[in-house]
Amino acid sequence: MDSVRTANVRAYVDSSCLNPGMTSDELRYGKQQLVEARRKRCMMPFTERMEADAECKYAYQQVMDMRQNEYQRQALDKLVAAMRPAPELKEPKVVKHDRRSLYHGHAKASS
Repeated sequence: MDSVRTANVRAYVDSSCLNPGMTSDELRYGKQQLVEARRKRCMMPFTERMEADAECKYAYQQVMDMRQNEYQRQALDKLVAAMRPAPELKEPKVVKHDRRSLYHGHAKASS
């Protein structure tokens, strides 16, 4: 995970104490991503790790500056929410097709 994404997830998890409406699943996924980033960091040689730490620190400062604006904070939170995998379906998905479509994407092509 790149430094900006890691900084955004870290800020998202850190802001969880300020936002009591977050569910445990949202926080669990964010913490899991941080653990994975930390694990990848541990595999790096010393000099690369130092560079990555400096980049992450700078990116975290930028993300925190952006999160001060309400609209940018909502956009950053949506990015973290979009990274999460879709929930597993418990029942089969019913797909409906237009009876007049000749091939997949026909309705899009004709509009």
